[in-house]
Formats: sequence, structure tokens, C-alpha cells
Amino acid sequence: MAYDFSENIQRGIIYLSKYNKDFYLQIAPLVKEDYFEYPIHGKIFQAIRGYYEKYHALPNDEFLLETVKDFKSPKENLCEYEDEIQSVNCLDTSCINNSEFFLDKIEEFARREAMKEAITQSITLLKDGNIPEIETLVRNALTVTRNLDLGQTYFDDLSGRWDRAMNTDNSEKFATIFPTLNRELEGGLSQKELAMVVAPPGVGKSLYLVNQAVQALTEGKKVMYISLEMSEDKIAQRFDSVMTLIQQRNLKEKFLTVKERLDIFQESFEGSKLIIKEFPTGLANINSVRSLLVQLQNYESFVPDLVIIDYLELMRPARDGMPEYQAQQRIAEELRGLAVEANILVWTATQTNRQGRSVKLITDAELADAYGKIRTCDYAISLNQTEEEFDECRMRCYVMKSRNGKQRFIVPANIDYGVLRITEGEDYFDDEE
Repeated sequence: MAYDFSENIQRGIIYLSKYNKDFYLQIAPLVKEDYFEYPIHGKIFQAIRGYYEKYHALPNDEFLLETVKDFKSPKENLCEYEDEIQSVNCLDTSCINNSEFFLDKIEEFARREAMKEAITQSITLLKDGNIPEIETLVRNALTVTRNLDLGQTYFDDLSGRWDRAMNTDNSEKFATIFPTLNRELEGGLSQKELAMVVAPPGVGKSLYLVNQAVQALTEGKKVMYISLEMSEDKIAQRFDSVMTLIQQRNLKEKFLTVKERLDIFQESFEGSKLIIKEFPTGLANINSVRSLLVQLQNYESFVPDLVIIDYLELMRPARDGMPEYQAQQRIAEELRGLAVEANILVWTATQTNRQGRSVKLITDAELADAYGKIRTCDYAISLNQTEEEFDECRMRCYVMKSRNGKQRFIVPANIDYGVLRITEGEDYFDDEE
């Protein structure tokens, strides 16, 4: 498929590619030679690309003509290329003075072509039942972009890095529900990180995630809560209690009070928004989450700050057929990749092994199936509770891992099972503990 732009627009692409390095670097991954309507334009661009890849500079006209010889057919006359380069150089400046227009057009066309190609290839893959490969193709098509980020030049960027470190606004942080942890984290966690809560079944992993989501909402954040185990309505009822302090058993009979308090909550924390999505257990993978985020952005203009996955073992890796321990590590890697890619914080939960039920303090030795999953995450805590502590509505939070703060210490916690709220408690450990 060739560009449907006018001939002068296509010449403008070549002109800007010859003279504007920043422009060329942004469009180089998006342009194919056969996109140009006229083959001579495509070969000139191919010569620019070939010269730049070899010498890391844009060619002048003499070098460009010399490089064209490597790409033109023997039947073509070099003077045709010389004449066309002159036509490009003589363009009316009004046709090329807005490089952003060209960049937008090229990006839009490249994304459209990438999606067409993905759909075409998917027909064959669908016949073969290769759904994961289809998901990968579509995802890659959706992420076609001209955004250019070559990383940080360490020595050159010292001043800027120092300024960012000294002037970081704590509003950009994601506080945990425990003040002690926030102090050790200098305000909380950050975007592009993966955090994990570890506990045996029934101790409160999902309750912790709900409380963590409410904490983010009180900071004016947008939260996407993905449940792989419970229905959307059941999860929503947990939020109802945590945000309104109305006990679970009284929610139905106090509908008007719930609505009134939720209205107050929403008015008090401007900008906060919560979307809850249920996926069938064991069927969702990282591409399912990516597709959901794209749909929410396109149809609801919703871009989350925090994504919560409840919980890791109930996802499947993008590629099937792995042993369980490898699959869990791979899912953790995919979740952290999503955090970086989407510039968000991701919280998830994971189970302990059977030994986790019998130990008094859960460490990484009690991780179910895959020790490798904790290597990937930036922050990991375990929730610990004896039968006595359960009866007394208490638990202990142990910091298993922290890339950016203190680790291997305990924070006491209280849990109100009526309204499902978890809060930091007072030290109550005896000598035996």
C-alpha cells in the first residue's frame, strides 16, 4: 500500500529526512521504501537510510547520489535521480515548514499499515489455532509510534537527574497503607514498578489489594482493579465497605447511606476513578490486560495510574507450555514489563507454598512454585497471621524485598473484618516472637 499523500508531501518527507536528523530518526522505523507512490522516491529514501546506518550522518546530495547507485536498477539513469533530488530541494518552503504535520501523517499511516498486516497474518494463524501469536502481532501493531527515547547520557544528565531527585513531588508517589513503610520508601512506591503481596490462602491478600487501591484513590489516582477469581460485584462490595466504613452484612439495608458516603468520597478526592474488571480464571494473560488498557483509553479516555492484578497464579503466560515455576516467573516479568511500558505502578498478589501455613514468618523460602518471581518485583511484603492473631484481628506485615528502601523488618497491622479495613497497628510482639 502506497502513501495516499500528494506528490509534494512525499517529496517533503524526503527533504526533511535529508536535512533534519531528528525528523529522520523519528520516522526511520515507520517508513518502508514501498510506501512511496513513486519507486524513485522509495530508492532515494533507501539510500538515505543506508548511508545513515553506515556513517551515522545524513548524506549531502553528492553522497546521496553516489549511494543511490547501490539501490537503483541497471536500467535506470542516474540523471533521473539527480533531477528528482533537485525537485525536492526546490520545494516551496510552505510545504515543509511544519514537520509535526509530516510526523503525524507518517505515524498514522504506519500504524494503519501495521494493523492491516497483523490482521492479514492473523487469518492464517487463526486457522492453526495460534492465538498467542495473533495477540503479539496485534499488540505490536498497537504500539507503533514515533516516540524517540534513547535513554539517559549519564555524565551529561547529572544536573537534570539531581534536580529531578531533589524536586520530586511526593504526589507522584504511591503510598502504601502503612505509614512506616512509606517513611522507609520516602513517600511510597513509584511508576514503572511491580509490587507484590504474599500470603497463604485466606489470610487477606485480596483485602490488602482492595485497601491499597482505596489508598491510591485518596491520592487522586486512577485505579484499574483486575479480578481473576471473584466477580466484579463481589469486589465492588468490598470497596463499598472499605470506603464507607459500613459493615459488609449491612450494605444491602443501608443503600442510601452507602451512596451518600461514596458521593462524599468522590467529591473529597478529585481525580480519583476506579474501574473493576473480571476475567475468567486462568484465561487472561498479559496481552488481555494490554488490550483492556487500549480499549479503556479509546472508549472511556481512562488511563490508569495503578493496575492491580488479583492474583498472579490465576494468570497464564503469553506463551503456553511452560512448567509452573517458569510460568509464574514469566508472568511476573510480563507484569513488570507492563509497568514500564505503560508508566504505571502494578500491584499483584501471590500464594505461598504449603509450608507458608505452618511458619510464623513468611520469607522468600515459602514462595509457591517459583522463587524467580520475587527476583523480578521491586517490592514484596508478606502477610503473617497465627490463629491467635486472627481471633484478635491482628496480623504482621513483613518486608521481604525492597529495591529502594529498608527490608526484612516487621510492621504490626490491624484488620477490621466487619468493614474489611487494614491499618497499621502498635507493636505487640513478645519475646517469643
